[in-house]
Amino acid sequence: MSDMESKKQKKRNALLDSAYELFTTIGYKHTTISKIVRLAGVGKGTFYLYFKDKDDIRSALIIRQSRVILNEAVNTLKRELDVGEKSFADKIVYITDYIVDYMSHDIAQLQFLSKYLSRGLFPTGGEANSKTQEEAQIFREYIESELEYSGIMLKDPRTVMFTIIELVSSTCYNVILNGEPVTLGEYKPYLYRCVRLLVNDAIENG
Repeated sequence: MSDMESKKQKKRNALLDSAYELFTTIGYKHTTISKIVRLAGVGKGTFYLYFKDKDDIRSALIIRQSRVILNEAVNTLKRELDVGEKSFADKIVYITDYIVDYMSHDIAQLQFLSKYLSRGLFPTGGEANSKTQEEAQIFREYIESELEYSGIMLKDPRTVMFTIIELVSSTCYNVILNGEPVTLGEYKPYLYRCVRLLVNDAIENG
């Protein structure tokens, strides 16, 4: 990476970091572009070099934060488990468990990502520029490599993973924040059974 590209990346990251801090402290509604650039220490014109508007930077943040969580889940899985001895469903349950625990220990992250985690992994429309596609591709490539390693095929892997991500991010919101309808400890076994059923049902036989 050239010095110029490095400087551009630093400015983009400064804007993302500032936006995330504001979104998770004062909220999306009360965050303005002026506040973002002031906190980042750049001019407003710099903001528009990287993002179209406030919603655009939120979309980029969703993708970045999703990528961070999933990368950590995958790296932890590889480090702590004997991956060769685990089924594909086991690996997806492990990733699910990591995400749930991560969010239960980072409430700001939970509140920011709970309704948008799948958007971060499957950007579409105006969100699907080259940068976001590149970042969102990481998780999909991991799933594809694990399917190949396991020697199995899913009927529709994109839909299966979308459903699991939506299930995890939406159902855990009330459980973690409010302990409703049950505690997280009580809910986890039920959630993981559902994840296994979704994965195993999608595996093509023969």
